[in-house]
Amino acid sequence: RNTDTAVREYHQDTTPNTYALAQNFPNPFNAGTIIRFDLPQNENVQLTIYNLVGQKIATLIQGVRQAGSYAVNWDGKDERGMTLASGIYLYELRVGQKIQTRKLTLLR
Repeated sequence: RNTDTAVREYHQDTTPNTYALAQNFPNPFNAGTIIRFDLPQNENVQLTIYNLVGQKIATLIQGVRQAGSYAVNWDGKDERGMTLASGIYLYELRVGQKIQTRKLTLLR
C-alpha cells in the first residue's frame, strides 16, 4: 500500500450475491470521497484511478481480498501524494476478468 496517499479501507463481513461497484459519495467531492464495492467470494482485486486520457493516477487497492463489502476513502491525491486538479476522473475495479468503471468529479 502506498503511504503517500491517504487511503483507508474498511471491510464488512457480509457475503454479497454479486460483484458491484457503487457510485462514489459524495460526488462531486473536494477533500475526500468514499468508493464502495462488493465481492461475493475471495478474489484478487485492483481499484485504480485514471484521468480521462487513460493515464493511471493512483492504485488504491491491489491484492487478494476476502468476500464482503468494502468502503475505500480516497483523498483526491495521486500516487506521489500530489493534490489533483479539479476535473472528471475514472475509477476502475478489476476482479479477475471482470472490470467495472465509473466516473467521479473532483472540485477544488
